Formats: sequence, structure tokens, C-alpha cells
Amino acid sequence: MFVKVTDVSGNAVANATVAWAITASTGSFINGTTLDQTLTDSNGIAVEYFIPVAQSGTPFVQSAVTASISNGVSVVFYQTIGFDVISAVGGAPLNVFVSVEPSTVCPTCLDIGSTLAGAAGTTAQQQLEIRAFTSNGQPIPNVSLRLVNNQATPSVSCATSAGADPGAVLTDVTGIALCTPVLGPAAGAGSFYVLAGGVALVGNTPGAGSQGFFASGNFPLNITPGTPGGITLKSGNNQSAVPGQAVTSPLVAQVVDVAGNPLAGQQVVWTVTPTGAVTLTGTTTTSDSNGQVQTNVSLPLTTSGQVTVKVALQSNPNISTSFVITAVIQVSGLQFLASNSQTILENANTALTVQLTAANGQSAANIPITFSVSGPATLGGTTAVTNAQGQATVSVIAGSTTGAVTVNAVAGGQTAIFTLTVIPPGPTLTTNSFYNGADFQPGSISPCGIATIVAPGIASAIQGVVAYDGVGALPYTLGGDTVTFGGAQAPIFNVANMNGQQQITVQVPCSVTPGSVPVVVTVGGGSGSVTVNVQAASPGLFLTQYANNNSIPVLERPDGSFVSPTNPAVKGETLIAYVTGLGPTTPSVATNALPAPGSKATLQGTVIVGLNGQGIPSAGTALSSDLVGVQTVSFTLPSSTPSGTSGFSIGVLYPTGGSTIYYSYLGKFPVQ
Repeated sequence: MFVKVTDVSGNAVANATVAWAITASTGSFINGTTLDQTLTDSNGIAVEYFIPVAQSGTPFVQSAVTASISNGVSVVFYQTIGFDVISAVGGAPLNVFVSVEPSTVCPTCLDIGSTLAGAAGTTAQQQLEIRAFTSNGQPIPNVSLRLVNNQATPSVSCATSAGADPGAVLTDVTGIALCTPVLGPAAGAGSFYVLAGGVALVGNTPGAGSQGFFASGNFPLNITPGTPGGITLKSGNNQSAVPGQAVTSPLVAQVVDVAGNPLAGQQVVWTVTPTGAVTLTGTTTTSDSNGQVQTNVSLPLTTSGQVTVKVALQSNPNISTSFVITAVIQVSGLQFLASNSQTILENANTALTVQLTAANGQSAANIPITFSVSGPATLGGTTAVTNAQGQATVSVIAGSTTGAVTVNAVAGGQTAIFTLTVIPPGPTLTTNSFYNGADFQPGSISPCGIATIVAPGIASAIQGVVAYDGVGALPYTLGGDTVTFGGAQAPIFNVANMNGQQQITVQVPCSVTPGSVPVVVTVGGGSGSVTVNVQAASPGLFLTQYANNNSIPVLERPDGSFVSPTNPAVKGETLIAYVTGLGPTTPSVATNALPAPGSKATLQGTVIVGLNGQGIPSAGTALSSDLVGVQTVSFTLPSSTPSGTSGFSIGVLYPTGGSTIYYSYLGKFPVQ
């Protein structure tokens, strides 16, 4: 008698004490006692031997043996000794037999000589009935019934009943037991017999050495193939190997029917994706008696990345499962295919590509690359797979703030690093962004004149004013900004961000032809553009702002002082006005340059000096000898000028004799 002791999780418990006791009728254990103890082995199994005692004058003797452990859990064994003579059907009454015709207990049970049939892996529709009783009709309870196969396959067994050995059933108090046949996984024809009161098999040959009280005649057995319901993975999935080698374990799957029972004799087809990525020892195999199919896998030297091996039922390819094999590539190099330290605009995106190199002639294709990022940016994905050339691409999306970004690529122990700098986007330019750089008249700009551009994004990274404080020519890049008119770079006076207003002041290149001109402002890599109208002349008065927002034109008096609220102009004296945008001269003066010493540049237009709404003569014009883009206009203040505040402006008739006059802002200055 064998018992197995397990814990609550079903794990075997070794060295557990099992108490044995004969709790009904007579008999003894092998040591001659009715009480005994044995220990479980490493598999949790304990063994005891029972010796029955014959009792004359009775048709049978049945003993009960109880095995228990310390927590009170127990099982009961029944041992039956029979004494009546057994004869064939039709002779003396039988002690134990299988029903030969339908009965009230089981009207659909299988008759002797009938064939037990059904699909592999299923439960048969017919049951088997056993009756155990004495010659005078006394029922014998607790007698085991099992089925013994005469061949390895096909096979059949009873669904185990409560208290019985595996694959056996017990008679009830009426001496009747019903066996529900469970058909094996393999299809085919064979036979079996019913064994009552014994063990099924001694040795490995079906039917050989079966020991019991009664054996029936043979029943024909015919098992047809079951209906396939699926293919499940058993072992070998998610293995890895170096290209040029085989994986360690075969790929093993199991074909099962719709009820989950193994199905034998089913043909399956093995396929590989990508095609030819691995070599299989068999592409068509047949499931064995356990429903299992298998193939072995080796990797060519060209294998890379992950490979899928699919096994599908030949008769129904929709029934399938897949294994994943990974080629372990030895990576010898990993680098980004772009110059490092690039810039990217806020909220923009760019694609970065890495090149992977494999060692020992291995393929660099289909290798996963892991990417990570730090700084004000995100990635379009954290992994990418190399193409046939060993390249993989990731998208980098800049955030809404500036700063340094580092992108890392990792594969096979190799790391590549790429750096980016997020920069502000270019300015938002419109035709209304342009003003005269002296008196801020909108749209009043001309070649060689000074212009101010006001637009969001021109000086986002600046607080206050950045101005050129050197000697000589003006810079073409200041505060990270550059400006071009029609492709020609403009010299820059200053870049400012004051109270949220962003602006840049430049000299319009002298080479620009008046008319529609494209202007591009570049800020740290970002740019904005617009087409604006450049006039032939754009006179503008330089102004000085005093208290109470009182702006006065810059007018130099004969003593070198400037007109102000406390230093008014005097009638009859000659004043010099500082202006810009009076138009071209002969000879011309280049961009970002001063007139040649001792030379005189003559205006191609006619200057008109306006005083209190009337024109007065000009005493002369000149280009500043030390200020780029600045011109002077001299005039004598008439003695008839009224004291107080006088209106003042500059006009240019261009060309001389033409009909177009360009006017400056109307300024006011005090007169004594």
C-alpha cells in the first residue's frame, strides 16, 4: 500500500511519519502487528505491507487499513479476500463479472463483445459496469475495477473515482461500479479487458503480468482521431544562440483537442520568419502518443535579431503557435550618422540615425537598439530595430524650453552619445514689424538708412539691451541674431528686450534695390522671414527723450551743445540736425562704412527743411564721418521764428526734379 504526503501547495513532504492501523476485520502488517509507522521518502511516498488472514465458512473477508498523519488527515485502504469458485459465464454463479446486457443501473453500458469507440482524447459515450457479489447474491463493496490494454496504443482507462487507485473505480454498497472510459490520445484499433480487484501492470508490456481477482474477456477498441483544438508551447521558447551555432534545446509543442487532451498522429508544419533566418531539422513532423511535436534549430552566421518559428496544423493552418529565437550578436561598433552638437528649435523634431557594426562577419540587421534622452526633449520611441544596412532611426522631439539634450543609444554593450541644443524658434515677422531707426515711423526704411525691426522671438534669450561698444565697423551678428535684406547682411547696432518688446536695430544694406525685398532674421539657428517694401529714401529724425515723454530732435548748436528744454535754440543761429535715410549719394558709400576722408558725397535727391509748416533753405548736407548710416542737415533758424515751440521735419524729393517726397516725423523743439 502506497500513500503520498504533500503540503497545501501540493509539494511532496519528505520524512513525514505515517501511522498505519487495521481498523476493520483481521490481518496484520509485515511486522506481525496491527499498528505500525513508516516514513516518507524524498518523493513524499510511504509504503506498508498488509497480510490478510483467511476466515473459513465465509465467501469473502474484507479488511480496512487507515493511514494517517499528525494533523489528522487520513485515507482508507480496503483489502478483500474471496473464496467462492469462479466459473465461466453460463456455468456456476460468478463472484465478479462485467455486465453482459443492459441493466436497470446502466441501461447504456457496453455489452461484452461490443466495440468501445470514440475520438482520441475524449470520454467515451458508453460506460462499463462491474458487479461484485457472492454466489448467493451478497454484494461485495470496495472492489476496484480498472481497464488493461493489450497494446501500447491505442489505449483507454477509467476516470478515477473517489478513494480508488489512479485509473480505477470502486464498487459501491450494492456491489456495482461504473467505469467511464477515457480514450487515449492516439488513434487506432486494439483491445482491452477489465481487471477486478488487482493492479494493472507488472513490467512495461501492456496486459502482461496483470494481477487481480477476475479478468474479463477482451473488448474491441477503436479510437478515431480527435478534433484538434490548439497547439501549445511545451519547451524551447525564448532561447538565444550565437549565429553559427544551434540552440541548446529542441522546440517542443503539443497538439491538443478541443477539450485540451493531447492528440497523437497529427501532422504539423514548421515555418520560419524571416525566411531562412534559422535552419530546422524537420519542417513537417507528426505528434507522438503524448501529442508532442518537436524540431531542432541551428542559426546560420547571417542570422540576426529575433526569429519566429511557427508550428501549424497541416490540416488547419489557423491552429498554430510560435516560438521566438534570438540571435546574440557580438556588436563591435555603434555610432550616430551625423555631426555632433547640433541645434533644434523648440517644439520641433529631428531624426537621428545610428550605425551598428557586428563582429566576425555576423549580420547587423534586425538588432534592437535602446534609446534614452536627457534634457528638454522626448523620444518618438525607446527602441528601434536595425535595417539590412545595420541602421536604426529614432525621432527626437524638442520641448518648449531651451537647453542641452543628450541622446544615448545602446546595443550589445556598446554605447553612442549624441548632443543637441534646443534653441528658440525664429521671430514672427510681418510687414508691420519694420520702423525707421531714428524716429520710429512705421515702414519708413531705405538703403543705407537705419531700421528697427520689432517682433516676438527676436531677442527671447536677452534681458535688457545688447549693444556694440567697439570701435570701427558694426558687427553682423549680435546677441545671436543676424539679419539679411535680399541676401545681403545688415550691420547691427543693438538687440533689445525691454518690458516684453523685442527689437533689433540695423543698417539696411546699401546694395538693396528699392522695392519688395525679402528679409530674414535668424536667432540662434531659428529664423523668420517676410517681404517688405524698401523706399528710395526714408528721412528720419533722431530724437532725444526728456521728462514727461517730451522728445526733441537732435539739433546741435554752434557751440556744440544740443537743443533741450533748458538749452533752447536761438534765432539766427545755424543748427545741425542728425538724420538717417536721405537716400543714395554720389559717389556711393558702402554698407557699414564711412565716407572717405576729405571727400564729399552729394545727395541724389533734394532735401527740404520744414519749419512750422514752411520750407526754409538748407545750409548743406553731409554723411557723418564717425556714425554709420547717419547724415546731417544744416539750416539757419530765421530771425522771424516765433519764440516758444517750433515744428520741424525733413523731406526728401527723390529724384531731384521728381514728384515723390518722403517726409520724416514732425518734431518740436524750443526756441528762445
